[in-house]
Amino acid sequence: MRSSFSRRVILALVIIAIAAGIVPALRYYRDFMSHVSTDDAYVDGTVALVSSRLSGTVSAVYVEDNWQVKEGDLLVTLDPRTFQVRVDQARAQLARARQTVDELYAQLAAARAGLELTESQLNQAVLDYNREASLYKANVVSKETYDQAVTAYRVAKANVALAQHQVTQAQAALGGDSEDHARYDRPIVQQAAAALEAARLDLSYTRITAPMSGIVTHKTVHVGHRVQPGEPLMAIVPTRRLYITANFKETQLTDVRVGQAADITADIYPGYVYKGHVDSISMGTGAAFALLPPENATGNWVKVVQRVPVKIVLNQPPPPDKPLRIGLSVEVSVDISDTRGPLLTSTLQKHFFRNGKPFTPPERLQIPPLPEILPGWPDIGPLPGGQSTPPSAPMKQS
Repeated sequence: MRSSFSRRVILALVIIAIAAGIVPALRYYRDFMSHVSTDDAYVDGTVALVSSRLSGTVSAVYVEDNWQVKEGDLLVTLDPRTFQVRVDQARAQLARARQTVDELYAQLAAARAGLELTESQLNQAVLDYNREASLYKANVVSKETYDQAVTAYRVAKANVALAQHQVTQAQAALGGDSEDHARYDRPIVQQAAAALEAARLDLSYTRITAPMSGIVTHKTVHVGHRVQPGEPLMAIVPTRRLYITANFKETQLTDVRVGQAADITADIYPGYVYKGHVDSISMGTGAAFALLPPENATGNWVKVVQRVPVKIVLNQPPPPDKPLRIGLSVEVSVDISDTRGPLLTSTLQKHFFRNGKPFTPPERLQIPPLPEILPGWPDIGPLPGGQSTPPSAPMKQS
């Protein structure tokens, strides 16, 4: 009797244990069939390398490693004196170009006045010739006097032709358009204005600002360094543009689709789960884009399961007490129960397209307007396109 009772107790305990294990077993089986996971995943993000557009000497550095900066904050300044001199030279060249245009207009006015003078002289020579010709026919004046009148007429006519050529030459020096409403809209002024704008632009490049908000890392620049164009000075890691790169096995991607929910756990914060979704799936394996891709056309070939990078985007920014950092190891689990999503697109792309056309880029470099350089410069008037009509305009050629 006692052994029979013991068997019954043991059987009951086994039944209870099986019944208690069914629920978690079913839950595990359901999770196993509806999720794919990997621990080959890392935090990734866009890193902005800050560099100089000019060659110069660093005069001031305003940040240090791991400092937080905002878009547009001043990071580094280069010695601006050389570029200020170039701006001065360009302004002087622009003023000289305007002065040259004024001189050309003065030459055109003088040529027109000379033309009027020679035309008046020609009219007088015609009158003198007609009078001397009538007197010569009446044998009142000598042939010498008549020849002098003929010569004077021919000289006056040649002077008019010369004056006309001088007016044409003066108009050609102004580009053929002598209308005063476009007085300074000339190639020589436009070239000088473009040189001034380029000099001012180079001067503005001596102030290196943050292209985006983030954390300064890998700062290598110091005061007194001689930097070259394109040389990395520091890097800025944006805290709100981080994402996860999960390298799934190719055998796990059968049912992975864009838009599926994903759970992310970081080794640095055990127990905390970040919520995200599949943003896109890479068009190639990691080995295909490696610096030295594998050579499979060999005799000793061993099949290796390839891994495909999958981009996971967080649904919400990380909480302030649990920030993510580039390079951290994470584990990713993707819910593949819903396979209606696309395979070859990105969830971020649709936010920047309307009716199939882009309307705003996801990253846009903010270009500040050029500052006014060196206050106190003499005002030489507006640049081409904003000029006004001078009070004295040359007369048109009749």
